[in-house]
Amino acid sequence: MAAPRRRGAIRPAGRRAVTLAAVALLTGCTGTVAGDALPADVGAAKPTVPAAGPGGADPAAPPVVGTCYRLDEGQENQPLDPPDPVSCGGAHDAETAVVGDTGLGPDDERPSEDDLDGDTALARAFAELCSLDDVIAHLGGETPEDPYAFYTVFLPAEDQWEAGARWMRCDVFYGYTSPEPAPGVMAGGLTGPDAAAYRVCFTGAATDHRVVPCSEPHEAEPAGFSLADLPDDAPYPDEPTRQALAASCVGAVEEYVGGPPPLGYATAVWVDTAQDWEDGGGDPRCVLVPAGGGSTTGSVRP
Repeated sequence: MAAPRRRGAIRPAGRRAVTLAAVALLTGCTGTVAGDALPADVGAAKPTVPAAGPGGADPAAPPVVGTCYRLDEGQENQPLDPPDPVSCGGAHDAETAVVGDTGLGPDDERPSEDDLDGDTALARAFAELCSLDDVIAHLGGETPEDPYAFYTVFLPAEDQWEAGARWMRCDVFYGYTSPEPAPGVMAGGLTGPDAAAYRVCFTGAATDHRVVPCSEPHEAEPAGFSLADLPDDAPYPDEPTRQALAASCVGAVEEYVGGPPPLGYATAVWVDTAQDWEDGGGDPRCVLVPAGGGSTTGSVRP
């Protein structure tokens, strides 16, 4: 299965691949010791209990997994401007999924954005704190899933840093390229009654479409990130080529739905526009479509 190629100018990217010689996970204490940056186990998610914010009882404490936030426009690209927690029972678009330790000590200055770029231990740890795998895990899903959600990473706010906070956190936000209001508590969303709202679907045509949640009307549902069997240097596939490629998607579709396509659905291959293909995008995605054409609402994945 091809690795997902998510979009946009989100800073964190890549899979968690840091090998640490010595691991000392945070266990809720607020003090830090200079050393390796690493993820931390801060306990089970408590989605209805926001963590203390700046000025709270313990502003240096690591956030609780499941804490909810509302992001301002573009804030997902501002790692030094973390949002304050809000009640998960109200409007929100992001939730903390992973918390890690920067490895910086109590006397270290708060990093700048330049410190988060380049080939440094902090920059690598920041970029590798989480991935789409963590997004899917937070939503309660499994491979193969293409979630209608993404992630961003924040350092503590200035007040929290001054109080001794040395953690970094990965927040999962609802939306494909930028935050949108979440349908509810996102943790476990892919296992609940609103699972379709957390899955990617395509609306439009096989060669010109956009992404929507599967809870909205759509013409195709991708089988996770699965791609048809087409060489990387192949020319833009015409209609007969795409139809012939559908046979290479049978296994991926069966894995996605747990067997043959449901009655009334067929396997197909969708790409983006010819210009996207020329620009290096437009992967040949394996999808399920209504056999008679038209649109549908909901998800075919059980």
